[in-house]
Amino acid sequence: MATTDYAELWKALNPRQQFYLKTIFEEDQGREAAQRAAGAAGNYDRRPAAEWRTIDAYHEPAVPDLVGRTELQIRWRGAGHHDQGTGSTIKVLVTHGLITLDDRVTPFGRMHQVAMTKQGRALMRWVTKPPASRTKVPLKERAAEVLGQLYDASSSRLGYLDWARSPTIDKDLIPRGLARSRGTYQGFEITEEGVAHLAEHHAAYAAAYPKLNLPDPSGGVGWPEEADRLLDGLRGECWSLAHASERAEKRAQEERAKADVGFKEEFHRQEGQLALAMYREVSDLKRAHAKVLADTFDGYRAKMRIVLAERLPQYTAATLAAVTAVVEGVDPVAAIRAQTAAAVAELPAYTPTGMVAVDVEGERLYAECQRKRPRRATINRKGKAKAAAGLHTEAVPSPARGTALEQPWALAVHLHRALRDGYLYRLLNAPPEEERPRRRRPAGLLEAPALRLLVALMATENPRRAHHARTEVERYGQATEEELAAIPRGLFSYEVKQATSSTKAPGVLVGRGFAEYMNLARFDASGHYGDNWPLLHVTQAGRDHLAEHREVYAEFHPDVRLPAPLAPAAVD
Repeated sequence: MATTDYAELWKALNPRQQFYLKTIFEEDQGREAAQRAAGAAGNYDRRPAAEWRTIDAYHEPAVPDLVGRTELQIRWRGAGHHDQGTGSTIKVLVTHGLITLDDRVTPFGRMHQVAMTKQGRALMRWVTKPPASRTKVPLKERAAEVLGQLYDASSSRLGYLDWARSPTIDKDLIPRGLARSRGTYQGFEITEEGVAHLAEHHAAYAAAYPKLNLPDPSGGVGWPEEADRLLDGLRGECWSLAHASERAEKRAQEERAKADVGFKEEFHRQEGQLALAMYREVSDLKRAHAKVLADTFDGYRAKMRIVLAERLPQYTAATLAAVTAVVEGVDPVAAIRAQTAAAVAELPAYTPTGMVAVDVEGERLYAECQRKRPRRATINRKGKAKAAAGLHTEAVPSPARGTALEQPWALAVHLHRALRDGYLYRLLNAPPEEERPRRRRPAGLLEAPALRLLVALMATENPRRAHHARTEVERYGQATEEELAAIPRGLFSYEVKQATSSTKAPGVLVGRGFAEYMNLARFDASGHYGDNWPLLHVTQAGRDHLAEHREVYAEFHPDVRLPAPLAPAAVD
């Protein structure tokens, strides 16, 4: 689907429908992440994806006391969007082909279930995520993040990263010479090669992983920390004022209720006149004190609302000015301070960033702020205002809902999220990608998991490494010197799991003849391993394959560290 079609489809949905679709998409992505994490831990879910992607939406009839509420209902309810119109909203999304609707029978009725379609998932990725970078980088995101932490730690008081252990450093950074261990449980530190690597590839990492705010050893100035400090201060002040005014209003109501309670003389019939006078005077003092407290809370609530009405437009204007500064390449700190120097009479114009994930929601919320008659939230049965613009619960605090502050607050929070830690800055200042045609990966190459296992098998043949298989047989088995000499270097089952989390990689290598299993059970004198003590080792075909396709693997799998090529044999 073309970009214009995505834009028209998204605009065809009202804010409520957009919010429903976004919550369903986030639940879908959460389940996908959980499946991926479980698979990496070896707990594979054999159910079809269509089954675990199906999400319970709402029950019919609505009997929450019997069947409870689904995760989607809890989110819709928290944002003030769970009511009798839920069914019709779901049907609109089904009509557009964004979700599917099904149901299952329960003891009390039917549970309606939804699932994202391919089109719906593509639309939400277009709305919420920036276009993927095609920049090739040597390290994965987590490894690059840890390398940045190692560099920051080098200038700290300790001078190193005080971690007891780190699989990322052990597997990705130390083999490349970018980091080194200080000893067992003594922490890690970055090497000179690591500093040079971070400086050389800093721009590429910023383009590939814009969410990472990596330090630049070359001294380049990127997104200033002062801009984050100013925006966080404005947000914190507005949030504090909103919630403090809400608490003041609640306390004022409680104290005024106490002040309205008269003295109950019938409760003191057994008391004497002097005691009765004492209790009456104490009651009058408490009522007077409660009235003073109520007036005090009301007074401060009014003052805080006045200050909030002044500071929130400054917060919104500051985020708009910061976005403009990033787009135009000027100092964002000066732009933010210019908006906070005086009261804001009118919001500055919204500058499109060219990033759909920012502009789609930003332009909509800015248009809402410019309406002469902003949409007001309706009131639910408990007297609380519902969100008027399809917002998340955490986006706008309840004291601002149903007021003129709701739309500016939502716009400020949305833009602030994009600006925080220089995320938008890195998206807009990424180095241009090389204009070269995308090469198709040649047929017959291994996928990354199988390639990592092949590299790990070849690493065991390094003569400087201990012959682990022979050592294990000598320790737990019984074999002659000739038999020990015939045992190849390789990996046992638990070592294979350490080299790759894929359960299919060993079968791929064996199936293509790049590796073989050798059963060492005949050397097991104690019978500890039974009739199966497998050792996986590389074959000559595997060595030849890697030597032949080394350059291609280096291009298509830059994150896999290939072993150094063997030196040619000396000619006599």
